[in-house]
Amino acid sequence: MSEPRTTDGASATDADRSDAGLSTPRLLAILFREEWRLHTQLFGGWRFALFPFVIALLTVSATVALVETGTAPGTVVGGLHVLAVGFGLYSGTAGFAGSDMLENVFGRLSLLLSSSTTLPLSRRRLLGAFLLKDGLFYAVAFVLPMSLGGLAVDGPSATPPLSIGLFWLSLSLVFAVGMATTVALIAVRTRGVPSWVIGLGIGLAVVGGWATGRLGPVRSVLVPIDGTPAAAGGLAVGTLAVAAGSLAVYDPTYGRPSRTASDRFARISDALPLEDAPLVTKSLLDLARSSGGVWKPFVSASILLALVAALVGVVDSITGVAPAPGIFFGGVLGLSAFTTYNWLTQFDSLEAYLTYPISIADVFRAKRIAFVLVGAPAVAVPYLAAVVWFDATLVDAVVGAVLLAGYALYYYGLTVYIAGFDPNEFLFDAVRFATFTVGVAVPLVPTLVAGFVVVPPSATLAVALALGGIVVGIVGLVLSSRAGPRWDARYRAE
Repeated sequence: MSEPRTTDGASATDADRSDAGLSTPRLLAILFREEWRLHTQLFGGWRFALFPFVIALLTVSATVALVETGTAPGTVVGGLHVLAVGFGLYSGTAGFAGSDMLENVFGRLSLLLSSSTTLPLSRRRLLGAFLLKDGLFYAVAFVLPMSLGGLAVDGPSATPPLSIGLFWLSLSLVFAVGMATTVALIAVRTRGVPSWVIGLGIGLAVVGGWATGRLGPVRSVLVPIDGTPAAAGGLAVGTLAVAAGSLAVYDPTYGRPSRTASDRFARISDALPLEDAPLVTKSLLDLARSSGGVWKPFVSASILLALVAALVGVVDSITGVAPAPGIFFGGVLGLSAFTTYNWLTQFDSLEAYLTYPISIADVFRAKRIAFVLVGAPAVAVPYLAAVVWFDATLVDAVVGAVLLAGYALYYYGLTVYIAGFDPNEFLFDAVRFATFTVGVAVPLVPTLVAGFVVVPPSATLAVALALGGIVVGIVGLVLSSRAGPRWDARYRAE
């Protein structure tokens, strides 16, 4: 039995001790400096500094393309707000990087956020300042470039600086809503509420809102720029109240209970008829033992399925044209390869293998095998659901399956070749992120266009797309096979 301790290992009495004369502005300044130092040292100063410009370019380009193809401006504005909420939901977890709940994601860190274990700083006050810093930092570095999409909606001449400023505030507010929601859920979890109860409550709320037709008012609230100033002010006050209440509810002494497990390593390793079975087994067990376990790739693919299905409905309502579901879902669901690979590597690092008599190429080969074992069922189930739900023809479904397999291998190879063992971190590197985006767009955009133009697909188009999917998959295999030697040479050079 482990002793009660705080999320950073301190005793319960240390968690709430008062600060030693450190003012909040001074604390925020130190946190901002650490945030900048962390990102610039990880990704290179100019590479990270260029990232907001990449976001602005992608946002404006995508918005122009949507508006020019007939998408309603209100739909574009709502989509940008959905992205801001989603980014806020993700960012809300950063303040708990030192907790047991996310320790298996980030590893044991020694950040300023963890200094409450050694310095007379209140854990709650430090956490509150950290979340405030995150909200301000990302509102400027990420949400502000997103707000430039307003230029493409109304046109530069019709969008004065004040309108851009209001659009930015609207996006920043819903970003804060996402952060506060995540913080509230984690705070409730530290009070002993099971994860399945939280998930069930969220699911029932969504289903109930859909069944009663009350999701419309929710949308109007979460797009403040389309509502009244009073509604926006109420949302801001409510967000602050939720954030403050979450910090009060949050239990700094929470720690995951100790667990015991059987020798699954030997059983799985013996069951795999592979030379790299031990390395593959390690990757699979790292995923299984983490929070959420092997369900995380399925959840990620299901979320992507829901987003794509919603997009199909929006496009159909606007243009009256529904794409070929097999081709459309096969091409887009392959993008889940990035998240699946991220789940398989976020508990790992290449440095951990350097002490063993194995090559880096062996490690990458084992990750590729683990990716196929985990990723194949994770995308197959949502894809089957999509083609059945949208009543795809047999030819369309078969072509989509080939595209799904080929594009998933390609996206995986592209990710591992560019990012190595750090697929999550490279998203903050402007050069790598832009390279990855272009690499994804080259095969995906023509495929989606073809899926819209010819519905159902003709025999000629079906053969061409299937061959294209096979070629793209081969390219992905070549990239992934070259990733090992490439990163081996880089580590030797360093």
